Amino acid sequence: MKKSFLALAVAALAATSISTASAATVYDKDGTSLAVYGRVQAVVYSDKTDNATFTANNGTKEQNATAVGSGRLGFDMRSQVYGDIAAFAKAEWDMSDGNGHQQFDARYMWIGLDFAQAGQFKLGTFEPAIKYAIEQTDIFDDWGCTGLAGNDDKREAMAMYSWSGYGVDVRASVELPGTKAQVDGAYKLQDEDADVDYGVALAVGYTSPDVVFGPIAVRAGYEKVEFADSTTNNIGSTHIYDSYDQYAIGVSWGSLNLGPYVGAVYQEREFDVNGINAGTDGYKTSVTGYEFVVGYSFANGISARTGYLVQEYKDDADKAEAKTVPVYVNWQLNPQVNVWAEARFDAGTDDSKEADGKNFQGLTGGVLQADGSIKGGVKYDENVFSAGIRYQF
Repeated sequence: MKKSFLALAVAALAATSISTASAATVYDKDGTSLAVYGRVQAVVYSDKTDNATFTANNGTKEQNATAVGSGRLGFDMRSQVYGDIAAFAKAEWDMSDGNGHQQFDARYMWIGLDFAQAGQFKLGTFEPAIKYAIEQTDIFDDWGCTGLAGNDDKREAMAMYSWSGYGVDVRASVELPGTKAQVDGAYKLQDEDADVDYGVALAVGYTSPDVVFGPIAVRAGYEKVEFADSTTNNIGSTHIYDSYDQYAIGVSWGSLNLGPYVGAVYQEREFDVNGINAGTDGYKTSVTGYEFVVGYSFANGISARTGYLVQEYKDDADKAEAKTVPVYVNWQLNPQVNVWAEARFDAGTDDSKEADGKNFQGLTGGVLQADGSIKGGVKYDENVFSAGIRYQF
């Protein structure tokens, strides 16, 4: 029995992730502080989301609506070391959700030094600096980021220097050798995980004072990553991921806290794929995306957001596009509790089943089944829905 779930929309400005602004300071004495934060949430998902897929004895598959509960827990620590210099650290975990995570999984983990006006340096697990240049359209809870590569790239062996002043932000990161690093867009690798030799990234931005209804922010970034010569990066027995370059630029106007908000991002991540054996030619794959989003937040805690998100994936001479329209409504009941409803509508994703047709899911690793369905790959050609409630502290 297939059951579609469509929830009534409620509610707004729920932060899509926990911020330390809502953290509870449990210790603060003699220049040393400890803050605890976290969240617990329950989300109901429609069918077609792969959260509850069953295979019947006759081989048919059913994708059913279901609910998923999850939690997150984090600590922020800070201690004055000498003069204006302070040490700081963060530890954050995703907790059991009854589905993919059955135990604590580290999400962020870093330690660093704050040199006041001279900037900050940190070392640990977090995203490369390019993330700063693409996050202005990452304003949805469940169904955003169609056109972004790098949004989920948390890497373990990262070092970053950051500086802010006079409206300018600068972030420079170095990635040290590491295994099983998340690499968005490396669709030919299992779980998009790769072994990295090294990486460098730089992002800069400027945020103006308020103009009419809010500040205007412009950001740009570049990242270069070289992959290790390891079997993890092999594509079958003939090719291997060698490296990628990524460029990104973003702009936003307004604030998500109150009033109107407009944001746009363009990014391109291009991979070099080399032949393993002599005489085997290399080729390029790329993930190019652009996103445009709008939203409005009311003083009563209700907000609404939507957008148009596009990703074009090229694999040598083949290419296909995914196009989606997310719709998000949220109600911030108080600083701790919010409820939301969200949908992602297909806006023309390539999904041809013809032999010479374009199919985004198939090109990103999906395999055509005997019943005409496609298993695996990245799927955007279904309309999906979700609704949830969250308590954060």
